Amino acid sequence: MRRTGGIAAVALLVAGAFLLGFFLTRHTEPVRSATSGYAPMEKPVPLIEEVRADLARSYYRWIDPTVLSEPTIDEMIAGLEDPHTDYLTPSEFDALTDRTEGTYSGVGLTVGPSKQGLVVTSAFEGPAQTAGIRRGDVIIRIDGEPARRLPFERSLALIKGEQGTVVELTVKRPDHGKITFQVVRQEIDVPPIQSRLLGTDGRQPRLGYVRVLSFPAGTAKRVELATTRLAQRGAEGAIIDLRDNPGGLLAEAVDTVSLYVEEGLVCKTDGAHQDFHAYEVDGNPSHPALPLVVLVNGGSASAAEIVAAALWENERATLVGDRTFGKASVQSIEPLSNGGALKLTTAKYVTPSGLDISETGIRPKVEALDDPLTKPDEGLRVARTTLLELLAA
Repeated sequence: MRRTGGIAAVALLVAGAFLLGFFLTRHTEPVRSATSGYAPMEKPVPLIEEVRADLARSYYRWIDPTVLSEPTIDEMIAGLEDPHTDYLTPSEFDALTDRTEGTYSGVGLTVGPSKQGLVVTSAFEGPAQTAGIRRGDVIIRIDGEPARRLPFERSLALIKGEQGTVVELTVKRPDHGKITFQVVRQEIDVPPIQSRLLGTDGRQPRLGYVRVLSFPAGTAKRVELATTRLAQRGAEGAIIDLRDNPGGLLAEAVDTVSLYVEEGLVCKTDGAHQDFHAYEVDGNPSHPALPLVVLVNGGSASAAEIVAAALWENERATLVGDRTFGKASVQSIEPLSNGGALKLTTAKYVTPSGLDISETGIRPKVEALDDPLTKPDEGLRVARTTLLELLAA
């Protein structure tokens, strides 16, 4: 990786929309052990006291003492009125850990929010795709549980499971009604990027297409290699597709921007218990002049939003697509003695220009909406037209 030092071990997460989860983290500091901070012979600290201490020590803003004195963890967290701070059970914590490592035992789907449950935005090569689940299906039940009533991490824990076991997914498909699938869980290797060359018929300039699905370790290097190979094959510009990208490692977000920006900021963070920090590109771009279009949608969050905003505000890319998720808080993961974890907000981040995208997200210059229920990719079509116009100009 290009830059790994100097970036705090934090996680940008969202309790929200996607099977891969929203996250932004780094591994340079050791993970706190389940009993760190306590003398070996001391009586174990109650779980609620662990949570209370973590909140008091690390939460990004002042907490009313009446909130910290609530008698249960659920009531304490509810009093924060922060959708990004949550208690994770051991199984939910395991699911999140697997996602940051780029592999997990599951069915191979990415999903988005729906009033009826979870809408499938893509299906990787894997058991769900083999069983017949496809893009546009809406998962309405998971092992009989109504998906619309389940918290996000709970849905993940139900879909994810031991390799070789079966999960029953009931989907609603337009013009077909309800269909129930028995899917055998397998070890899924989540591909961080996909790339190909567009416009090979000779009638238009060749364009590179790089879809970044998440930001696990090594993603920036893969993006660099893919961009280089596409340029060597004649690509005159590139589309960086960040749609439905839920996030990943902060170092990878910085490194990815550094591929294309010679000088500038990536983002800035600050919090009650953290010093202000400005993250800059490394100053050694491999593709500083390649025309770029960045494609985003409502599933682009955390690291994806950081990359999109940095490329846009540093005048290195035109943004195309739909408004992004709007996730501008920084989370840390604190493991707890019962095997679970506390996911708590420790800071806020802003874009290079100082824009707070909380809830509002980033609005692309060129609007392009893709309908997952149709075969054509309307968003990519608009992105391609936009890039051709940039090249012609």
